[in-house]
Amino acid sequence: MDTYENCDFSKRNNSENRNSPTDEETEDDYENTQQWRPKPGQCTASSVRFDYKIIILVLGLLLMLGALTSLCAIGILYHRKVVSSEKLSEKYKNATATLMVLEDKANETEQLYEMLKMKYQQVHERLFACNGWKSLGLKCYYFSTEKLNWIRSRDYCVGKGGHLVIITSQTEQNFVSSQIGETHWIGLNDLETEGKWMWVNNQPLKETDVKFWFSTPEGPNEPDNWKKEDHSGEDCAALGHEIGDINKWFDASCRKQKRFICEK
Repeated sequence: MDTYENCDFSKRNNSENRNSPTDEETEDDYENTQQWRPKPGQCTASSVRFDYKIIILVLGLLLMLGALTSLCAIGILYHRKVVSSEKLSEKYKNATATLMVLEDKANETEQLYEMLKMKYQQVHERLFACNGWKSLGLKCYYFSTEKLNWIRSRDYCVGKGGHLVIITSQTEQNFVSSQIGETHWIGLNDLETEGKWMWVNNQPLKETDVKFWFSTPEGPNEPDNWKKEDHSGEDCAALGHEIGDINKWFDASCRKQKRFICEK
């Protein structure tokens, strides 16, 4: 850029319409031209002001760029913080849900423990109460070594504080069968009405619907009320038969002498 571009010359050559100058005029013009040169101080101040504007503009742009960069950095940090906060919130929710599940399981375990503790106490008390009788669950069983007829067997059990055994489940059937090696009286009879089998607690057999009568495909099946040995028939039930098969029920004459099972 020409340094003198903005300089204001105070005098101009007005000899555009004049004829060729003389030597004296030429010399005067040269002296005047020397006076038309711009003063160095005036042009330098203008250039400095222009340079200051450029510097200020550049600094402004740099400040704006720095501000934008700062805003971007703040935005990124804020976004990361929001994402991190959401992740922590999700982890907190999951941890809370897991804790609630564990708390429920702990409560269930505690309830189960209390239930088992109560059952243990009941079984322990029952074992103590059995006083030498064999136990299954909360029941006590006495397996006799002597043989009596059904009526005397029933009375004997009552005298011991119990009754002839009442079998109401497969578990109980398996247990009492495993404890004997021969036939035993149980607390089932149809003395009052033929074919209407009743337990000694006056509960009909049909109500429990638990039956383990002996049966074969070719027959005959129990109960058969066989009267060849006793004309009154077979009105009392026994676990097992004289010839074996101690896992099934047989009807027999109540006058027969058998071992028996008491329960309390």
